[in-house]
Amino acid sequence: MPRLASAASIEALAVEMFSNWEIGQATHGRGLLLLLADEEKEVKLEVSYELEDVFTDGFCGYIEDQQLKNYFLSGQIGIGLVAVMEEIEQRAQLKHQGRYSPSDIASLDGELLSGGAGAKRQLIQYRKEAITAAGAQYPAGRTPAEAWQTLIRSWKDKVRDPNPGVYTEITKLAYRDFQNLPDSRYEQDVQTYQNKPFEIIARDRYAVVFFGKKKGWENAPFLFCQTEAGWQFDIVHQRKYVRMGRNPHWGIERAAYPYVELLSRCPFWMRQDIPWESEDVYRIEDDHRLAQEIRQLEKAAANGADDFETVMQLGRLYTMTSLSPSRRLAFLKMAKELNAASPLPYKYLGIVHLDAFYQFDSAIKEMVAYVRRQPDAVFGHNYLGFLYYGVKKYKPAITHFERAIALNPDNCYAYAKLSRTYGELYLQAPDRDLRQAHYREKAVEMFARASSTSTSDARRIQWLQDFLIGKKILN
Repeated sequence: MPRLASAASIEALAVEMFSNWEIGQATHGRGLLLLLADEEKEVKLEVSYELEDVFTDGFCGYIEDQQLKNYFLSGQIGIGLVAVMEEIEQRAQLKHQGRYSPSDIASLDGELLSGGAGAKRQLIQYRKEAITAAGAQYPAGRTPAEAWQTLIRSWKDKVRDPNPGVYTEITKLAYRDFQNLPDSRYEQDVQTYQNKPFEIIARDRYAVVFFGKKKGWENAPFLFCQTEAGWQFDIVHQRKYVRMGRNPHWGIERAAYPYVELLSRCPFWMRQDIPWESEDVYRIEDDHRLAQEIRQLEKAAANGADDFETVMQLGRLYTMTSLSPSRRLAFLKMAKELNAASPLPYKYLGIVHLDAFYQFDSAIKEMVAYVRRQPDAVFGHNYLGFLYYGVKKYKPAITHFERAIALNPDNCYAYAKLSRTYGELYLQAPDRDLRQAHYREKAVEMFARASSTSTSDARRIQWLQDFLIGKKILN
């Protein structure tokens, strides 16, 4: 790509593209993304969970920092790509054949990384920017428009301090990963946004900076919320629900979150409609408390605390707040190693594989392990039903939705998804298939049941009704 998109490191953009392009979804979670940013001369090799045992951190570091980047800087990127593709092909063959052990991979990494004299190279060398404490100069806004202009001003001033007042506390934690962005990134953001016409769409404590329903990543909306400090940038909901597809396409996820009605004019998907349990839902009013807890847990981990409770809670909170996907996975994998019998690591790994990477098959694998350990978990069956629906495996989806309803009959989510599932079966059935009428009847029946639950969600019912009418299942 010519340059990096706005307000993201190459690491963050690679994760975003990997998830939104659903890389590896059609190949059982096996996927690679090689991202090159021409202007910044940066390289990132993103690897799916299913390939991590062969495409190791050491291998990826070698590709990024020791091989491709050197060719990039010397203007010989074509030669570098040929060499890199040979390395990737060899690793892919190893994975395909399956005849390897962890020690084999470690030996290959050692050979690859030796500097000719047997010395292992330093894989990653960052040029650390000088960080000046300047956050107080960029306070929360008195209005959403003022907060938006303050955010642009922070880009104009190239503020690398991750603590501006215009950020929520969790947003400040997230921006620790962006302290070493090159000046060109800030300059490009200012050029893109400082004179760009926008509209503020607001309701209660939530507001959207809306540029219109236009193609182009630069037209994706920005989300702001009102806290005790004033109007602040809300990166949690921004990351979860504003998604970049293949450029120039972008869209928002339709799910149960505060901004969804404000974003009704945007193009949309329903690939992240996760039935979060109440204790796992991120709420603006909890932002300060959650950030404080994360900082305390990170400090404990830095001081050597590697017990299950500390690591597990960090993984859970990182998942709730959409902090670093790689660290989310690292904490949760460590928690699984520390206590393989606990259902919790599997639950949150199942969420992360979809929430961060759109890897349905990997998410299913983790959630099956979760439900095996906690068979009466309504969340597990609701979520497995949704995951199977997402990969068009409608029969197991029905099984899990029905199990979720048996455990909790007042289950608007499961009834609504069952209606969609039967609707899809109806649409797929040949015209003379005797089951077609049955599928249609079930879709309409489940719609009625979803509408009559005491916890009925008016937005979800409306979306479902639009789907059924649009597909001519409901009159």
